[in-house]
Amino acid sequence: MAEVRPEPVFPVGFDEDALTEDLERLPASAENALREFRKELRRLGGIPRSRLKACHDESQDGTMLGGCVKTYVPWPDGRFGAVFVAVTHPNRPMALRAFAFGVRHHPRESNAETVYEIAHKRLRASQ
Repeated sequence: MAEVRPEPVFPVGFDEDALTEDLERLPASAENALREFRKELRRLGGIPRSRLKACHDESQDGTMLGGCVKTYVPWPDGRFGAVFVAVTHPNRPMALRAFAFGVRHHPRESNAETVYEIAHKRLRASQ
């Protein structure tokens, strides 16, 4: 009988300055969703692999987030999302750093930025 391996769980850190900035422009429901998400990550010891989705190298909205991963908050189809980059970890092969949090998709008539547009701008600013 084949041994069943547990699903990989990746440690997660947060760019607190970026997330504080993100929460300033979001409704209170976003702060509550992020708080619950962080509690869940502490309980699980990180984020399970199955809850991560690869970001598109280039999306229809013009964002380029190749090499990043995302998750939906709350899982599995929440209104909000978090975008992560891989970082080094002292005791594990890798970890993730959340550097953008926000609404995944706005109605067409809205000109507010999505979490993906915010992540795109932050990535480009850091290069």
